[in-house]
Amino acid sequence: MITIQERQFGAVSTLIVAPSGQEQTRLPTVFVYHGWTHRKESELMLANFLAKAGFRVVLPDAKYHGQRHGHQLFSELMLEFWQIVMQSVTEFGQLVEQLTAEGLVDPQKIGVTGTSMGGITTDAIMTQYPNVKVGVDKIGAPMPVAFAKWQVAQLPEILQDKYQEAIQTTLTQLAAYDLSLNSAQLAGRPLHFYHGTADPMVPYQFTAQFVESLVATDPATANVSLTTEDQGQHKVSDQAQLDTVKMMQKYL
Repeated sequence: MITIQERQFGAVSTLIVAPSGQEQTRLPTVFVYHGWTHRKESELMLANFLAKAGFRVVLPDAKYHGQRHGHQLFSELMLEFWQIVMQSVTEFGQLVEQLTAEGLVDPQKIGVTGTSMGGITTDAIMTQYPNVKVGVDKIGAPMPVAFAKWQVAQLPEILQDKYQEAIQTTLTQLAAYDLSLNSAQLAGRPLHFYHGTADPMVPYQFTAQFVESLVATDPATANVSLTTEDQGQHKVSDQAQLDTVKMMQKYL
């Protein structure tokens, strides 16, 4: 059995999922991040599996998502995408600090995973928080600068010109969160990727290139791996979720 608790940490709405009877016990903890236009509840299947395996699971709503969503259309928020990711990274540290102070989280036994935008958030967190022991990115991208440039190239030229300054500012900011530019930050920590080769939303190339490059340049310490789904689209299989649980059990 598991319990699900709604908690508010400042502006961040979360669900906290734990094994029944261990709600106040210090447990290894997994943070789970949802995708663009989704909400924390969309990751409850994985949270259920993780809690039944003995983990505390924290599911935050990203800015403008779930309980934090106002009246904006997501089509109007596209230019906020990367600011949302970077804010989630900052908020992760705040959540860890608060839950550690409450005696609920062991800061040396933390894993992170996410889907799509949540996978991108997972990779970005790995660049900023060396205490995170393991990450699993599902259909995300560890090369946000390259991926953001690809996104910009899909825009009409008139919009590229209109927002040129904002785009350049964002690209500059993203460099600090880019694993391909900061691979030393992994320091041998395990990071697994799941991606389909026919993903039209977050192209497979950004994951495959990163993994291939890191393994080729630093095979002795690179602890990255990739599960490739041939012709897979922008979705995550149940098996990928079960494999995520196994990764967390192995390293936490």
